[in-house]
Amino acid sequence: MMGKTPAASRKKSASKKPPVKPVASPAATGLSDQVGETLRQLLRRAEPLDLKRHADFRVKDGRDFSFASKLHTIPLSAVEFMPTARHYPIIFAGEKDIHPVALLGLRSDENLFVEANGRWKEGCYVPAILRRAPFVLMQDTKHGKDGVGLCLDVESPLVSKTEGTPIFANGKPTAMLAKMATFAASYSKEQARTRQFVNACMANNLLVERRMEITLASGQKIIFSGFRVIDEERLRKLDDETALKWFRTGWSALALAHFLSLGNMGRLHHRSNARVTQKAL
Repeated sequence: MMGKTPAASRKKSASKKPPVKPVASPAATGLSDQVGETLRQLLRRAEPLDLKRHADFRVKDGRDFSFASKLHTIPLSAVEFMPTARHYPIIFAGEKDIHPVALLGLRSDENLFVEANGRWKEGCYVPAILRRAPFVLMQDTKHGKDGVGLCLDVESPLVSKTEGTPIFANGKPTAMLAKMATFAASYSKEQARTRQFVNACMANNLLVERRMEITLASGQKIIFSGFRVIDEERLRKLDDETALKWFRTGWSALALAHFLSLGNMGRLHHRSNARVTQKAL
């Protein structure tokens, strides 16, 4: 949902006031479909891992996050709320498929935590979905198989045939692949818990839409729309039985991390101003 600003006022006609035509703000940032767009950029062409097909494939240095330099939102799992809250705002994006995301920039094509050399900002949490790349667990129905299988995004910039750590060696998975398979399985399992949390928020009508306007030091205004946050007042009004259930399941702790994370909006504002100033030098 893009932010809108009203067009110039018009004189009233004698009969009926003509409708005001909205004009899209040039600095508007809609977050309604950011989860899907982020996933499309992170996952280009996944193939089920196969020893023959991928025998010569390698994975480059996992510390290079240049591939995420234009991603200003990153999907999160529930287990990531606590470490994420220390560094980035956690908001809820999406229309039908609402998902928690870390907000990493004020512009739709800018990640303020990827440095010019591709390294992540030192001391800041790196979201799990980025550390998992270029691997992903996907539904495997080939040859009548059920369940999920580990896949490789063969078009990921992290994949190479000439540099990096081999995926297979001497006809067997390397230690790197075994480690990534375990990590991907853990991440996939945590996604189910994340969905349960979002469903609990929606079932109790706790998610409310928000619109935010930020003015940079340059004078430019950036408008955010199409995102949701947990309404603190509605959360406090939960009945005792539901509130206890939220405490027991850990949902209350996730909500608290979400509230604390919103204080990082000022940090994003500061980093955005600093980057603009640096580019101007």
